[in-house]
Amino acid sequence: MKSTFKLTVRGYELDSFGHVNNAVYLQYAEAAKWDYFEKCGVLAYLREEKLFPVILENNIRYMNELRLMEEVLVTTEWEFSQNIIRFRHIISSLTTGKRSCKINGKLVYVDENRMICSIPEHIIKMMERGADDISET
Repeated sequence: MKSTFKLTVRGYELDSFGHVNNAVYLQYAEAAKWDYFEKCGVLAYLREEKLFPVILENNIRYMNELRLMEEVLVTTEWEFSQNIIRFRHIISSLTTGKRSCKINGKLVYVDENRMICSIPEHIIKMMERGADDISET
């Protein structure tokens, strides 16, 4: 399943070369994740159940730079296993049409005792339903 998130590059995100600083790409990915969790109702469910998403790993490959005021699209593919969510963020410039970066990673949910939990079926259904409802936004 896929989700999308749009944003605009801001001046404070640039490095000394005038393009987006490498660490900012992770911020874009995080913004896309939290936006999707909010839109499909997962965030409210996590709060109620006192579950917390924790990133296990991120692997970033940079391809093309992003520059000031470019329109950016983050497209995320989500896959589920028993207790791990795998994600693949593709960060692209809508301005140039070029792919800028891809981030492959894994996250888990932990409870208040910091123990890894199985992914609740309810979350998977919410994310799948959310993908159908909001993928064109």
